[in-house]
Amino acid sequence: MTEFILFAIVGFLAQAVDGALGMAYGAISSTVLLSFGVPPAQASAAVHAAEVFTTAASGTAHHYHRNIDWKLFWRLAPFGIPSAAASAPSC
Repeated sequence: MTEFILFAIVGFLAQAVDGALGMAYGAISSTVLLSFGVPPAQASAAVHAAEVFTTAASGTAHHYHRNIDWKLFWRLAPFGIPSAAASAPSC
């Protein structure tokens, strides 16, 4: 239980830094998890799973505030989507 509370506090602080700076959540969280002895694959999976939700929230907020340049989005999407799929590791 103590370990869970410690991880929750670190996650909260890392997210606070990420919210203030717009970056560094993955770097902080990964470093702390690795220093606590979490295996690298588990640390990476945990950080990326958490980033799915924070990225979705960020995208939703930008969409709500009409802060998306859709013309630019549609110009970049045909290149970005296949590139992301090709560079993702296969399971």
